[in-house]
Amino acid sequence: MPPEGEEIVLRGLPISKGIGIGFPVFFTSTEDHFPEIAIPKKEIEFEIDRYRRALDLSRKDVETLQRLSLNDGPPEIVSILGTHLEMMQDPLLTSVIEDRIRDMQRNTESIFHHIIEEYKARFSTIKDLYFQERVRDIVDVSRRILGHLRPLEQVKMGEMAHNSIILTHELVPSETVEANASLVSAFVTAAGGITSHAAIIARAKGIPYVANVDIKNLKNVEVHSLIVDGSQGLVILNPSKGTLKKYQEIQKKHQMSYKMLKNASHLKGETIDGYEVRIFANLENPKEIDQLMKAGASGIGLFRSEYLFLSRKAFPKEEEQFTIYKQMVKSLKGKPLVIRVFDVGGDKKVDLLPTNPDAKYFDEIGHELNPALGCRAIRFLLRYPEILETQLRAILRASFYGEIHILIPMVSDVSEVRIVREKVKLIQKELKQKGIKTAKHIPIGCMIEVPSSAIMSDSLAEEVDFLSIGTNDLVQYILAADRSNTHTSELYYTTHPSILRLIRMVVASANRANKPVILCGECAADPSMIPLLIGLGIREFSVAARHIPLVKHTIRKWRILEACRLAESALEYPSAQELKQFLAEETAR
Repeated sequence: MPPEGEEIVLRGLPISKGIGIGFPVFFTSTEDHFPEIAIPKKEIEFEIDRYRRALDLSRKDVETLQRLSLNDGPPEIVSILGTHLEMMQDPLLTSVIEDRIRDMQRNTESIFHHIIEEYKARFSTIKDLYFQERVRDIVDVSRRILGHLRPLEQVKMGEMAHNSIILTHELVPSETVEANASLVSAFVTAAGGITSHAAIIARAKGIPYVANVDIKNLKNVEVHSLIVDGSQGLVILNPSKGTLKKYQEIQKKHQMSYKMLKNASHLKGETIDGYEVRIFANLENPKEIDQLMKAGASGIGLFRSEYLFLSRKAFPKEEEQFTIYKQMVKSLKGKPLVIRVFDVGGDKKVDLLPTNPDAKYFDEIGHELNPALGCRAIRFLLRYPEILETQLRAILRASFYGEIHILIPMVSDVSEVRIVREKVKLIQKELKQKGIKTAKHIPIGCMIEVPSSAIMSDSLAEEVDFLSIGTNDLVQYILAADRSNTHTSELYYTTHPSILRLIRMVVASANRANKPVILCGECAADPSMIPLLIGLGIREFSVAARHIPLVKHTIRKWRILEACRLAESALEYPSAQELKQFLAEETAR
């Protein structure tokens, strides 16, 4: 144990950038012993009414948070709270609970807790991050309901003192939503991932966040103040006067920079010498389009259509899809909408009831030892062509109302592209015979996210209308490093020389075929990577809406020739660590 008051530096996983300076607050959620209590038959309906009141109060809580977020919160928060409201309408939280209370004649708390634990156990075997988030969401919602069933005195995240730094085992979305960025200086947790909903909310609020820090041992240390460096993943306990002054200056610069970015979000993403780089937005929830356009997006560069299925555990019918796509493209008012066809299967399986007609698709695939390399995305859709054809019909019908592009995920062979293109031609012909209008030409592109597609990008570029580089998956597959795995996260380098060389190869292939290439993924929002990517030939980015002002601002600081020289120098580095250091030094402007 270091001497009392000595500066201690801990390292964790950087989740949300920024500097937080303040004092520690150990935040614990209510955990929970739920004794089983027999309920007399004559009191069963009263017990059910008690549960309904708790559920109704929980809905009102979330609706209030959603209204507040609509006024001053980013669209990501509104979307997550919308998910929580939908969950409170789910039979799992309504009829299933009530039926179990009647059948078992036990107190609501014990039955509710038991069902939630069953749900968690059932989904804990699914490794996909989307379903891990669904489990966290249901746990979050259940905590709120249990809080109304058993009211307890507990400090709320929104009632923290000024300059509080929250230390807790794991953040859940509703607690993070309640955090006031003017009061909470930072988050430090023992568990948490880059893509968690809590992480998304923290970044949207601009609250620094570092995860994977041993919180329990911190309780044994005398801590009078601390600094959280969300950019470097550092937690500094009892900082010295010199360290404190250094970070106060960094914090002041960050705050001034943020104000400047917000004021300039309407400007183009254009280099000093006039080369325009178009910035598109990634989208999961169709309801967020208006808010994304306000952020200055040139259109939707990636609509993850599988969330239409994942959010409701059923493939939407053609008419429903058509209505959604039509409303989306009309809202864009001439700007493009890139729809990625359903990226499901593999690790994105849903635990559907046997009575669900869509359960057969996942039952036939069964358990896969390595789902990330399994039957997912275009492989899944070609195995079950009726799903793909239904979606293509809806997209083609909607294409009459605006500019829609079709994007094929996880392409590993050119034959997959050819099959989809033939299906599009056939469906378009069938629709024309029925008198249904479509766009004359619907651009078809493919994701470059597995090694084979990157290596064969020259052949793919001849077959498609555009290429879309998905760096998140490409980095994982090339480096065999799962970025959500804390044991391999230090190996996940977007700056690895192999990734840069592959990007250069893909861009060269696209240029020879005179086809555009867009880059999606978190590296597109990294200020140290943006000029490098421009230098490699990328002229279109698709990022989360919250990053658009930063991306535009970074682009406006560079000349195209400078970016090209940066890329040439970067390609000479054989080591990811050396290259990362080089970029940090060269882009520090």
